[in-house]
Amino acid sequence: MKLSKLARGVGAALLLATPLWIAGCDDKPAVIGYYNADRIEREAGQLKALQEEGTAKLKEKQTELEGKMKEKQAALETKFQQKQSEIEAKFQAKEDEFNQKVQANPPTSQEESDRLQAEADELGQTLQKEAETEMQKLHEEAAAEAQRIQQEARIQMQGLQTQYQMQMRQKLDNAVDEIARAKKIDVVMDNSIMQKTVLSGGVDITEDLLEKLK
Repeated sequence: MKLSKLARGVGAALLLATPLWIAGCDDKPAVIGYYNADRIEREAGQLKALQEEGTAKLKEKQTELEGKMKEKQAALETKFQQKQSEIEAKFQAKEDEFNQKVQANPPTSQEESDRLQAEADELGQTLQKEAETEMQKLHEEAAAEAQRIQQEARIQMQGLQTQYQMQMRQKLDNAVDEIARAKKIDVVMDNSIMQKTVLSGGVDITEDLLEKLK
């Protein structure tokens, strides 16, 4: 949550970057004000407090979501184990049924023995395919559920971050607006190190902002 990104976009009604010379009712150039967003980000107590609160809330939410993910993962692992047990039981039941059938009617020739062995192999392959299909379906359901949870987590985290960014923006907007009105400044611009918009002249309101947002 970087204030520098926020500060570049604050005060839409005040940041009238073009033209720099705006005529008033008496045809005099507009009064240009500016502030250093880098210093505001580093030194404005109220904004720093909001930023720290937001960071703590994000960590808290992240921990909460990670806990939910672990619970869901544990539930899925239990479901996998249950499904595996069901498949093994099904295999065993079919095998027992087949063996009982063979014991009740044992083969009397090599040809019949080969036929029974082929039948057993076919049954094993059928059961294996069924098991693979069921496990694959379970894997796909688990992957879809994990993706849904992750997407929900991203939305919640982004929503929380946006909430604090908007609070910081509103505080800065209000402070800029109050100072601009008090000093009769027509235009207020960001004049940070990486975004120099006022090279000379103008009214620096950085200290005023720091005082208001201390």
